[in-house]
Amino acid sequence: MMGLGREPIRDLPEAFQGSLPPGVSRPVVFLPGTLVLEGTPFDQDRDLPQRLATSPALAAWPVVVLVDDSRKATVSLKHFLWALFTRFEPAADIHGAQSTVQRFHVGLTPPIVFDCRMKPWYPHILEVDTATKQKVDDRISRLIPPQWR
Repeated sequence: MMGLGREPIRDLPEAFQGSLPPGVSRPVVFLPGTLVLEGTPFDQDRDLPQRLATSPALAAWPVVVLVDDSRKATVSLKHFLWALFTRFEPAADIHGAQSTVQRFHVGLTPPIVFDCRMKPWYPHILEVDTATKQKVDDRISRLIPPQWR
């Protein structure tokens, strides 16, 4: 996934064009080369990520992030990172068009699809009440040094 030290090997798409595969909607380009798609709930279609990884409609996209709500997941970088890193299991929820194993290193051919939909065994999302949020926001500057905020 690192792109350091070489000449670019591809141009990263910045807009989605064409028809979406079945099971997804509301495409949002969050970063060049990163397409966020809203998908059918996990418990209704567990095989959706692998179908997306092999879909010709998504072949130009190096990274596809499958979420429950594409608009909410892309409101900000904070929301994107939260949706990405709290909703997938690396051993089960990363899919590629093809995979290879060389020694103990797995290689994936793009698009790489991260299945970040809520799973039935995940805990419910906690919502912070307004009063508690305000109390923490008011005190955070005394608790955490400025360089760490």
